[in-house]
Amino acid sequence: MSTKKVLLVGGGTAGHVEPALAVGRWLIAHDPSITCEFMGTTSGLESRLVPAAGFTLRTIRKAALPRKVGVAALTFPFAFAISIMQALRALRGADVLIGFGGYVSASAYVAARISRTPIVIHEANAIPGWANKLGARFARSVAIAFDTSRSEGGVWRNAILTGMPLRESISEVQSRASQRNEIISSFGLNSAKPVVLVFGGSQGAKSINSVIAATLAGNNEIQTIHAIGQSEPLPHSTQSYRPLAYIENMADAYIAADLIIARSGAVSCAEISSVGRYALLIPLPIGNGEQEANAKDLTDSGAAEICLNRDFSAEWLDINLQRLITKAVQFRGSAHATVHASAAAAVGELAISVLQGGAR
Repeated sequence: MSTKKVLLVGGGTAGHVEPALAVGRWLIAHDPSITCEFMGTTSGLESRLVPAAGFTLRTIRKAALPRKVGVAALTFPFAFAISIMQALRALRGADVLIGFGGYVSASAYVAARISRTPIVIHEANAIPGWANKLGARFARSVAIAFDTSRSEGGVWRNAILTGMPLRESISEVQSRASQRNEIISSFGLNSAKPVVLVFGGSQGAKSINSVIAATLAGNNEIQTIHAIGQSEPLPHSTQSYRPLAYIENMADAYIAADLIIARSGAVSCAEISSVGRYALLIPLPIGNGEQEANAKDLTDSGAAEICLNRDFSAEWLDINLQRLITKAVQFRGSAHATVHASAAAAVGELAISVLQGGAR
């Protein structure tokens, strides 16, 4: 039996790394003839998550596309060229490249084009990022998590809707509802009081953290599990407030939660959709507007509401908190059927099809 090597690339944030890991796990579980390795940088979240998941990580130089004219814009072509050469080395022996976006993916796509390595792309956001827009031009298959990505036109119009590849533990959250009281106790909290789960992405969110510090951190009637981000100083824990740098077991945090307050990153939206919890989403006010677009499916289905970052303040939360908790308790566990449960398999099957000579 000949071995096939799949190289997965996606880095920087959990939104690029977690879907890649989910697909990698599915591939090696589904077909023992397939080996999976990852390509990333030493500075992104992949440098920790990929080795922790038991996969080999091939690192290349980070070459971030500058958003404005400056020294970084002048040095970018040289950094990008070095990154492409390193990606070419990482691609040796690979039979297919699966890309999930992030700066590291752009170098990988160009290297794959040069080496004639087939490419499969998964776009996590409702509005595709520049790296995936580049790679999609010469990919064999393009998959999307949001149907609204088709509005980009071109190759995106005929992209395959797979949903978001999620960790298996997230897909099991609703079936573990009976464990909720026990899990709340494991956080040192009281199951008789409402629980708010707050997170702002893998690096945290200063503006959200400051509002939570001024409101929920001192509220003894409402309990809070707060992922503040790995780069932020950790506040003191109290009887009702549990600050954490990073939540390793998000499945348990979701089970404990009544209300979620979070950024609307692509993976966060997919997970919130899957676990059946109500959310207040505060889109990150940078980029190309993808976080507002990501939140649309949840708000349209009545599973979330949006508060823009500029409007999210301690005063706003004080006024709206009880209303949000009441709505969240009524909503908890609602079946919000999504395509996400089978997304890892769908993306994995696209890669297998390419390995067998299929797809465009």
